[in-house]
Amino acid sequence: MLGGLCQSLLVKYGMSAAGTMGSAFHGFLTTASACLLTTALLITCYVLSSKTQQLMRQTIFEWLFNAVACFLYLSASSCLGLAVNIYLYPQYVLMPMYAAYPTMTAVYYIGVVVGIIHGVDAYLSYKYYKNLIY
Repeated sequence: MLGGLCQSLLVKYGMSAAGTMGSAFHGFLTTASACLLTTALLITCYVLSSKTQQLMRQTIFEWLFNAVACFLYLSASSCLGLAVNIYLYPQYVLMPMYAAYPTMTAVYYIGVVVGIIHGVDAYLSYKYYKNLIY
């Protein structure tokens, strides 16, 4: 849900400032879209079939995906945070009702939280995967 929130905030409030932020905006949007799609597919499969959950937990895919998603969210959040503070904050000081700055600030904070959640899930998936091997 947090990834979907990030994506919707980026599209609704960040598109007007995308040119100002450059590749940081597009990088975060790509990260949120890719990870949200894969996570939604995994959750759908897990809800519809308990056998799928058991089979997927035994593979390397789940913990590798979560580790990559953790890295992508944390790096995209740091790049977006840098771009927001360098490029959008001065505009926010000049135009106090400039909605892009507080919204994009919330997006990169939420992105850090999502990255940490993916990191914890990667750790737990890795532990589960290793316990199955031994």
